[in-house]
Amino acid sequence: MDSPTHRRPLAAPEENDAQLHDLVRLVLVATVAGALTGVVGGLFRALLDNTHETLLAVMAYWRDLDTAGALVPGWVWALLVGGACMGLSRWMVRLAPLAGGSGIQHVEGVFHEVATPAPLRVLPIKFIGGLFAMAPGSALGREGPTVQMAAVIGNVCGEVARLSRADRFLLYTAVAGSGLAVAFNTPLAGLAFVNEEVSRSVTLRRTLVTLTAVATAMLSFWSIYGNTLAFHVALPEAPSFTALAAMTLLGALCGVIGAGYNQTVLGALNRFDALAVLPPEIKASLIGMLIGLTAWFYPTGLGSGENQAQQILSGQFGFIALLILFGFRWIIGPVSYAAGTPGGLFSPMLLLGAALGSLFAMALSATGLCEVSATSFALIGMSGFFAGVVRAPLTGILLVIEMTGSTVLMVPLLTASGAAVLVASLLRNEPIYDSLLQRMVTARKPV
Repeated sequence: MDSPTHRRPLAAPEENDAQLHDLVRLVLVATVAGALTGVVGGLFRALLDNTHETLLAVMAYWRDLDTAGALVPGWVWALLVGGACMGLSRWMVRLAPLAGGSGIQHVEGVFHEVATPAPLRVLPIKFIGGLFAMAPGSALGREGPTVQMAAVIGNVCGEVARLSRADRFLLYTAVAGSGLAVAFNTPLAGLAFVNEEVSRSVTLRRTLVTLTAVATAMLSFWSIYGNTLAFHVALPEAPSFTALAAMTLLGALCGVIGAGYNQTVLGALNRFDALAVLPPEIKASLIGMLIGLTAWFYPTGLGSGENQAQQILSGQFGFIALLILFGFRWIIGPVSYAAGTPGGLFSPMLLLGAALGSLFAMALSATGLCEVSATSFALIGMSGFFAGVVRAPLTGILLVIEMTGSTVLMVPLLTASGAAVLVASLLRNEPIYDSLLQRMVTARKPV
């Protein structure tokens, strides 16, 4: 029998001396890449906020002109501006095709070695094209562009530092997490996103690089733009056992409806592609015109969804108004994404989840089965719907916790998100980014 001193270690070390030396270089490069992501991502976020405020001011000005008897009605201007912005954004994608859509599926493709890192020219096109796409109020989120821009920054920094191909690929996917962290001011969600959604594995090397990039990104972002919560909500009460059971049931419902939403997004993309007789810029312009009309006649429905989610959390919607908002966003979100312009899916998903949770709570209260907090159920809906669509429950839970600054609902967030993932998986529904990655890979294969 071998003596204890000759027994094999329980686990081999992840790094030898040479690898540790490379790891130090990698961490230093991640520090720079993260800091740059904080600046670029923060600027993108600030400009989008200013663009939204400008849009509202312009709409108010056009309405005043209508009241004074303008020759051209305001809704016509809204239609033209929406079409021009979306058409221009889609035309820019021709200059760098990888800049279209969310970009998260491409980051995952790099990890799985079915794609190569996006070149530097994707960054400005993603930045400017994203601003144009979201300017008229399209139902797109800033997180997808920010994640891909962060990944590009990581790759360029790796090239400048002359890192190995493997380390540049690792940096590309790891620094992407800092993009999500900056987009929502959620550092832990950024770390979870890389390990749970992009790589779906945890290694010391990847975790350390991601931690470094996220930390420096948040420091640079906070130093310029400040540190504020995304959502302001009253501190929720710990749920009763009855409410916990209802929240878990809501999670299961999120799994069913999340699977349906995935099919809606993919169906919109397929229908957009089927209209091959029209150039993609024209199709995007038509969608932009629809969005412009929406901004004029139904301004409550426009934008990425964060403003409406805050209103839901503040209890500013009645049941009918919320039901209309949910139905409208179910349609306009996939239609906006189908245009192929830069823009993400996270923010629109969070709004749908908040609306679904609040509707569920209102229905429970109306039946008298149990008196529950619509705000708490809206938060559970956000996490559950995200888990049902993306199949990344930890990321969704941390997003909700960090965006609200509250951990009171930790247990129902866990049970609801788990139920959402279980039900969506039992329905044999693929996670949305797996489906989008498959579309991306298939589109590149020769016919």
